[in-house]
Amino acid sequence: MKGKTVLLTGAPGGIGRCVALALAKLGAHIIAHARSDEKAAPLVDEIKKAGGSAEAIGFELDSIKAVREAARTLRERHARLDVLINNAAIWNGTRQLSADGFEKTWAVNVLAPYILMEELLEPLRAASGRVVNLSSNEHFLGRINWDDLQFEKGYAARYAYRRSKLALTMLTNELAARESGITANSLHPGVSGTGLFRNFPKFIQFWTWLLMRSPEGCAAPIIRLASAEDVEGTTGKFFRRFNIRKPHRLARDLDACKRMRDIVSSHVK
Repeated sequence: MKGKTVLLTGAPGGIGRCVALALAKLGAHIIAHARSDEKAAPLVDEIKKAGGSAEAIGFELDSIKAVREAARTLRERHARLDVLINNAAIWNGTRQLSADGFEKTWAVNVLAPYILMEELLEPLRAASGRVVNLSSNEHFLGRINWDDLQFEKGYAARYAYRRSKLALTMLTNELAARESGITANSLHPGVSGTGLFRNFPKFIQFWTWLLMRSPEGCAAPIIRLASAEDVEGTTGKFFRRFNIRKPHRLARDLDACKRMRDIVSSHVK
């Protein structure tokens, strides 16, 4: 990864931090995203003290304007982007709206990654880059209600999360089918007791942290998709950790994937 540039959202958190440190150790320049520059600064300092290269970029993922402005800044700073890793995600216990009026799980888990993928296409193309989107096995349980994508009726956190990860998997495959100069894949890296579970009941958090994989274990398949030669050229696939698996049937339906892109595109205009 020497000389390559990686943008990683949600970089300071458990899995993100492990990915950032590992890719920096391989020689990559890490653009570490957090909600603010200050929140990303400790990770950037840690990478630099270890002899690596990194910079911080802070912006809120639930703001369309903020994500677009950040993408514009990144295009100005970097003519090439070798890897985009959409790692950040939320699981909202209650239905909340973003400043733009979108359900927050949808805004953070779907709209923000989509904007970054679209707005950073030029530097990704210049580097024949890779897009790595963190999906989840939960996407298999997702259902798409085309008339109520944001759960204005019958909201439940688990359903909103599942739908968001299904939508992201669909958008990944649509991008892969549309863009031949880059690769785009989604994956389930495993489950770790990270900040994603902060809104869960305490007893569920306890068993999650006790029984699930370590952040390092979940980071490993992400690092592979971002850097390994054996997956170079692989695109439009869903990985369950290290192995390719068939995704949800809708993610294999290109017409449905295009429909999802059209809807999401209309949301972020």
